[in-house]
Amino acid sequence: MKKLLFALTTIFIIGFSTDTFAQYDYNWAVGFRVGEPLGFNVRKYFQNGDKAFDINIGTYGFIYNRQRRYNAGEYKTAGLMIQGIYLWQNQVFNRDWAHVYYGFGGQINNRSHYADILKNEKIDHIKKISLGPTGTAGIELKIPNQPLAFFVDAGLYIEALPSPFFWNGQISSGLRLNIIK
Repeated sequence: MKKLLFALTTIFIIGFSTDTFAQYDYNWAVGFRVGEPLGFNVRKYFQNGDKAFDINIGTYGFIYNRQRRYNAGEYKTAGLMIQGIYLWQNQVFNRDWAHVYYGFGGQINNRSHYADILKNEKIDHIKKISLGPTGTAGIELKIPNQPLAFFVDAGLYIEALPSPFFWNGQISSGLRLNIIK
């Protein structure tokens, strides 16, 4: 289901985007996202707003996938996540208030792992640091005459270390305040 949702979202966004570049008057944006990941978002716009870099700091596995099989054990709690993604943006329907974006980057997570082999020992869990590539695609709608924008995006994180090819779908929405012209 998650793969289908990601594929449909990507097809929709790319299909309705145009070759016109976003003309952002702002250089920076800060915001809050709800979903996976849940947390704080900082975006730096480059050139005419057609490229950007997102930094997300927040939780990993808080809203969904909190209890999930993982590497001969399971995750039972949420963890800390730091994510950096380079983005490309385009206007939708030649409207300045609607933009689609897509991009790729990396993600680092810190989360407690409850391994099956540890159940007979005094230690019941161990902290795991994981990292891997991530991709996202989304749509951003600016509120007219305001520096606020609402966004919805979906993506995929594929762990490279320590458990290669463990994947997690990521869907979130939120508000961003555009600052610093």
